[in-house]
Amino acid sequence: MKNFITLLIVLCAAALPRPTSAQSDNDIQHYVVIGAFSKIDNAIRWTDQANKANFSAQYAINEGRGLYYVYILRTDDKRAAFKFMLKIRVETKYKDAWVFSGRLGKNEEDTAVEQQPVVEETPVEQPVEEPVIEEVPVEEEPEERPVEEPVEEKPAGKPFMFKLVSANEEVLGEVHILESPTASQYQAFNGNEVVYLTAPRNSERAFIVSVQAPGYRPVDLTVNWDDPAVLSSGIGPKSENIIPIELVRSKRGDYIEFNRVRFFGNSAIFTPESRPELDGLVDLMKEQPKYKIMVHGHCNGKQSRNIVTKGSSNEFFETSTLNNRETVSAKQLTQYRADLVKDYLVSQGIEAKRIKTKAEGGKVMIYPQGSTLSGYNDRIEVEIKKGK
Repeated sequence: MKNFITLLIVLCAAALPRPTSAQSDNDIQHYVVIGAFSKIDNAIRWTDQANKANFSAQYAINEGRGLYYVYILRTDDKRAAFKFMLKIRVETKYKDAWVFSGRLGKNEEDTAVEQQPVVEETPVEQPVEEPVIEEVPVEEEPEERPVEEPVEEKPAGKPFMFKLVSANEEVLGEVHILESPTASQYQAFNGNEVVYLTAPRNSERAFIVSVQAPGYRPVDLTVNWDDPAVLSSGIGPKSENIIPIELVRSKRGDYIEFNRVRFFGNSAIFTPESRPELDGLVDLMKEQPKYKIMVHGHCNGKQSRNIVTKGSSNEFFETSTLNNRETVSAKQLTQYRADLVKDYLVSQGIEAKRIKTKAEGGKVMIYPQGSTLSGYNDRIEVEIKKGK
């Protein structure tokens, strides 16, 4: 039997917008979350299961999303949170754990599992002398006419939501709508959003839903536009037919998606948001000195491009006048990006002999090159080998 278990960690390099927050850094807490649920009963069950596995799990409401988050660590140390998240993904069944930064609960103090009722003492009411008020005749105001509210115009077609989930958690993915298996054109939408679809023009009045999500097997299913109830789990608040689609992880291994690890456009330079996940990997490798990794670089498309590399600069997370500019192939770009990961890990004290790199170019794209989520093709995959 082999002496190691291989797990794949995906460090996504997609250029996603970063949410803003009115909270100061001092107010932000970092939670390692293992599940998010719309029903509190499911959150309770998930919490109990985690506690039976010797985790110190709790749950609290994320008011912004209206979901109950089950978490196993709360800390004000962002780096420690990402290290623990990586350890959980690599060594436990919670392969989809992630870090939530912000505040959970109804207020700043409301982060416990349950709220204790607050009993307020009713003050003794003292008699108050009422002042004498002289009555002044009031002129009658003209009768107000009701204001007609504008009617919201709905898009043409029937509303649908394709709910992409895995282990009761939402999955980020792209939904393609085709009229036939051989159709060359399709409509592309993000999963877990309400979309309006017009009736298909084929005789069956059915369309094909093709789902692609990073790290998961592709899924295809046929939906009857006139009668989607066979596949629907119910009707949503906008009268949308909710079509749940359960996704299964790819056979190639277990992936950890690092949505905050990204590169400046057409470059091999990290954006500042990349540091927490990379530092988490640094700390995990320091904690587990027998771990060895293979860093795989991927990019969107196979065409050559003009790029910026780190050059002689010592900065990994910002551009500099010491950067180099050159025209390279897609494979060379991914080699630069994989080497950048290695160089950063080595700069943080990880031995170079524990790290290998491989350039994949654009031959293993997750999404079509021109699709709305094609940025996820720019990514780093880290294969971890756990030696004894």
